[in-house]
Amino acid sequence: MNPCSLWRRLSAAAIFLAGIAVLAPAAQAAAAAPRPRVIVISLDAFAAGSLKDPELPAPTLHALMRQGVHAVSMQPVNPTITWPNHTSMVTGVDASRHHVLVNGLIVNQRQATPPRIDMKAPKSALVAVPTVYDAAHAAGLVTAEVDWVAIMDAPTITWRFPENPDPDGAIEQELVRAGVVTRDELVHFGAPSQAWRDLVYTRAAVDIIRRHHPDLLLLHLLALDSIEHETGYGNDAGRNTIAFLDDRVKDVVDAVRAAGELDRTTFIIVSDHGQQSVHHRLNPDVLLRQAGLQGGSAGQPAFCIPEGGFALVFQQHATQASRQALKALFAGKPGIRAALTPDEAAQQGWPTPAASNQAPDLLLYAADDYEFSDKDTRRYDAPTLQIGAHGYPNSDPLMQAIFIAAGHGIRPAGEIPAFPDIDVAPTLAHLLHVRLDGVQGKPLTGILEPGD
Repeated sequence: MNPCSLWRRLSAAAIFLAGIAVLAPAAQAAAAAPRPRVIVISLDAFAAGSLKDPELPAPTLHALMRQGVHAVSMQPVNPTITWPNHTSMVTGVDASRHHVLVNGLIVNQRQATPPRIDMKAPKSALVAVPTVYDAAHAAGLVTAEVDWVAIMDAPTITWRFPENPDPDGAIEQELVRAGVVTRDELVHFGAPSQAWRDLVYTRAAVDIIRRHHPDLLLLHLLALDSIEHETGYGNDAGRNTIAFLDDRVKDVVDAVRAAGELDRTTFIIVSDHGQQSVHHRLNPDVLLRQAGLQGGSAGQPAFCIPEGGFALVFQQHATQASRQALKALFAGKPGIRAALTPDEAAQQGWPTPAASNQAPDLLLYAADDYEFSDKDTRRYDAPTLQIGAHGYPNSDPLMQAIFIAAGHGIRPAGEIPAFPDIDVAPTLAHLLHVRLDGVQGKPLTGILEPGD
């Protein structure tokens, strides 16, 4: 071989190998680039109006608002209660598609005996569409939930601390070993106050962040909803509870900082609905019973599931004519805002009985100052001391929720216009770089830094 040719070949090989040596560290650095992480904290029943209070004792929330963005309000889907809206925020669709209408799965509907709600039904039986945590898990990300809803037995959750914890669960055992909670306290978890449970939920989230570094964490805290149901909306009991919850948000932010992950974590603070004060309780079953639609002689028995601002009426062997008769029974009665047939309810984002067996034969909305309840079985309309309720139409100003976003990938844009909560799921998918198809919502790209 010509010596010059040999030299040229050896030089070319040396240059090629040197190029590999230069490129390999860059490729390794790209592969090792830290993945973005997202933490969603839902503060149940936190009304948009409460966040506008200039003297609200919530320094952590206010700091996040200054650092990132906050919405004028976030509109929930119908019905404006906990499980349907938490499901909308992780699916990107309304109840007409995901079919979660109450806080659990409705069973025994359209029978000769009353229906009931199964709060222990698995996610596979409840949620009719994919979720963002399903998409994250499929992409190889670590997912976690603490007290989230409509999520029981979901195989796409890596780490969990459920609303009713399992004393033998992995995270539960970590908390026991750390002295955060005892096994006996886990066994009797429902006995103490909701604030105590929220404190344990927060410590479970902190444990998961510290030990397991989830790419997506969903945390749900209930103390505000609990106290407002007891005392009504817009009082010091609620404000004091918000201060307590603000400290829980701080605990989570501090845990992320301690884990060295603050620079790549996005915090999304949301709520599922607002609340209003009421002084009357309505029991629709009283009118159904008086109309001969309950009892052994009823040819087409009908029963009601009361849910605060709305109620679902199910009728065995319902027809178009019998549904119109049900509508006539309730329309115009004291405390009734609206009585809607399935086709009428569908115009407000409800599924029809043809699409889901969870959908009612008649939807009732309560008027302001009224809620539906079965606590008084003798009277249709019973007065009560001031309490709180939700479930009213999602156009009601008092039902509007909060949205705050800050941290990795979020522009410091301040206040943004109102938007529907079905936009949350596609935004989470965008932040996590995963694909979520078939959604009604749109990602909030306007709040994101360029390139995110």
